[in-house]
Amino acid sequence: MTGLEATPPNPFPPTREAALARWREFLPVARRYGALRNQVVPGHPHVTRLSPAVRARLVSTEELVGSLLETHRFEAVEKLVQELVWRDYWKGWLELRPGVWSAYRAEVERLRTEGDPALLRRAEAVMSGEGGIAVIDGFTRELISTGYLHNHARMWWAGHWIHVERLPWALGADFFYRHLLDADPASNTLGWRWVAGLQTRGKAYLPRRSNLERYCASSLLADPTGLERLEDSVVSPAPLPDEAPAQRVAWRSLSESPDLSGGSPAGGGRWGLWVHGEDLGVEGTALGRMRPEVLLSVFDARRVAALGMAPRRIDYLKTALADGLARAGRHFGCATEACDTGEGLAEALVRVARERGLVGWVALRPAVGPLGDAIPGIEAALERDGRKILWCRRSWDERLWPQASAGFFGFWEKARRRLEPRTERPDRGDDSRQPGLPFP
Repeated sequence: MTGLEATPPNPFPPTREAALARWREFLPVARRYGALRNQVVPGHPHVTRLSPAVRARLVSTEELVGSLLETHRFEAVEKLVQELVWRDYWKGWLELRPGVWSAYRAEVERLRTEGDPALLRRAEAVMSGEGGIAVIDGFTRELISTGYLHNHARMWWAGHWIHVERLPWALGADFFYRHLLDADPASNTLGWRWVAGLQTRGKAYLPRRSNLERYCASSLLADPTGLERLEDSVVSPAPLPDEAPAQRVAWRSLSESPDLSGGSPAGGGRWGLWVHGEDLGVEGTALGRMRPEVLLSVFDARRVAALGMAPRRIDYLKTALADGLARAGRHFGCATEACDTGEGLAEALVRVARERGLVGWVALRPAVGPLGDAIPGIEAALERDGRKILWCRRSWDERLWPQASAGFFGFWEKARRRLEPRTERPDRGDDSRQPGLPFP
């Protein structure tokens, strides 16, 4: 060591500037993604490793797709575009069926408090990397130490949990949600349901030794311990739990922003802009025209503790949140306030609004998930204090999410016509119909 070695770049950029640099590096080779994306090799060079940044919207799906189609022919990068849009499909699907999220979280709590002790002990052993299949245990250690797993490894891991260990899918989904830097309520929950055979009823994803041996780097399979448990002839689908059909709700349309022609919502007064971890690119939306009195971010330690988030995920969230607030502060040229005091989210919004003399807050509405669950409490607390909050939604989400009324490929046809109106080719009958879990 000379002392002059460069610090290796963060494999999962936590700021917009770093994420854009990673994307510029990947863009010239993006056309190889379709052929190489399923290969699971150390370092994951064949995929973007931008899923945490996209999850937090340090960069948006819309701008990534836009730059792809400016740089490459649609046919050359169609698979990557499709995988990017999967995230929007999952978001829209869950937004239309929020009861699926509520039922999943209730099942996690039920299992924690009422689950069979022997089952819970086995679950803990597998989650500690002591399940007895060397390659799967290696993936477990990678997840815990890095906050990431390749998408194909996620499918193998989830399939092993459900169909080999016969453990409840909800506990496995919660384990991923607590550790993954890119953990998204929609793609994580619905991806696990898909592996179990619940999302497309009866069509489960089974981990097979032949598939691992085809796509895994040989170094990951150097220890063959336990691979016999994944033999193609041995693995079979776990019985599906009884479940009522998901109830669909009507789409609640929101304009991307209130009338900001005067710099603040109609009616005047002093307004603040709440910047949260669900969307850290607020200055790139129509809200960028606003002239807020103050920008506020809140690290809700209570909610994070209740979810049991891993320290690595907390660190990523805090760094991304600070980056989003700082960028927004430069864009809007106004005061910023970062609240990390341990008070609840609603309490912080009320307190700062009162201290600043605000009519209320404007914010991008969180999708279904833990932050979305906080919306009724936020609205009620502000109303009791004589204040309000105005919710907005990106036009991209407003256009795409309502289309997630049924299966992905109907959704994809509609999205593809918007993105590339000249393409009329039907979907290919290969593994492009395999969604996987969250993201490339």
